[in-house]
Amino acid sequence: MHFVEAFRIALHCMRTGRLRTALTMLGIVLSVSLVIVLSALNNGLNNTYQGAFNMFTRFITVVPSAAALPGGSSRRLLMDADVAALRKDRDPSVIAGVVPMIQGQAGMRNRAIVCNANVIGTSAGYLWMSGQSIAAGSMFTDEQYNRNARVVVLGSTIVDYLFGGNARAAVGSEILIGRQEFDVIGTLVPFGTGDNSALIPMPAARSYLYGAGQHSISAIGVAPSDVSQVTAAVHDINRIMDQQHDITAPGLRDFSVSSAQLPAEGANVLLKVLAWLTVGATGIALFIGTLGLANIMLITVTDRTSEIGIRRAVGACRAAILRQFLIESVLIAGISGMIGVTAGVGLVMISQRLLPSTYGLPEMSMESVGLAFGLSLLIGLIAGGYPALRAARLCPMDALRY
Repeated sequence: MHFVEAFRIALHCMRTGRLRTALTMLGIVLSVSLVIVLSALNNGLNNTYQGAFNMFTRFITVVPSAAALPGGSSRRLLMDADVAALRKDRDPSVIAGVVPMIQGQAGMRNRAIVCNANVIGTSAGYLWMSGQSIAAGSMFTDEQYNRNARVVVLGSTIVDYLFGGNARAAVGSEILIGRQEFDVIGTLVPFGTGDNSALIPMPAARSYLYGAGQHSISAIGVAPSDVSQVTAAVHDINRIMDQQHDITAPGLRDFSVSSAQLPAEGANVLLKVLAWLTVGATGIALFIGTLGLANIMLITVTDRTSEIGIRRAVGACRAAILRQFLIESVLIAGISGMIGVTAGVGLVMISQRLLPSTYGLPEMSMESVGLAFGLSLLIGLIAGGYPALRAARLCPMDALRY
């Protein structure tokens, strides 16, 4: 049986059994489109949150802490010397940067509008380390840091309070922090944590807000050179700080080092679970499509038993009968697969325009499209296997009596 003849017979069968064929094709269409849509959603979610987790885990914090064991030091302030030691003795292949931080609450005022916010005195590297970005204006420079410039970069929540959410209007204006005037040189993109914070050079924070001449700091931010180096960076920080504070045992440390690696690892596990749930859902959908097509092919074999008997009687071999029904099954599944691919691609493109980007827009890949269509052909091959084998094994005499 030639392919063209099998194609003609398949179309004839699809016309004669319109309802059941349509229902079967609908099941395969839904299965294939589901593969594409779920794969795109999973890709978008993974890419969005993986990038966020990678930046989240890059921020290691060193803060004062009381010793865990009796006889250890009480809570001890971190000093500029600790920052200098971390910068000098760090392993550059493990630790990329060190940023000091002084923070506290302060009142802010723009004309008659007043709000209370967290003011962080830090260095220019804080922005890169924290993963935040500038919405308007710029971050203060090292030159402004060194000359105690009274400049400030505002978080998005502060911009909402003081300037009605207009970031461009905020840049270039003057506000009061405490009783001191500061020039707003930049605003931050909404980030979630830290939106109610303002960044100023640490020397300016000491000179104008928290007391001139002090050498203590609230915390030290450390950036590992890579996400894979977080554990090594923590070990390197402990080594340097132990030497700096004359610590002889981990339980006697008067500081603590923390990173967000464990929460991020838990989130990665959750993403993997969602990926497996996606695979399970598509597997169930494909299984249902396979059963539906197998059922319609069995019905087709039964309805065409006499035709099979006649073909065998005039000399058709079993292999020809087998090929005929396999081709018919693959054709039905392939046509359904093409419709499903079109529907799936269309749904992904529509969702990219309509869905909010907060949780990650769907990202379609040619691999998933090719896989979905290939699975439709595989459905046709598997679903048509047993019915085709059954048709090929029919005895001509029994088939003619049917």
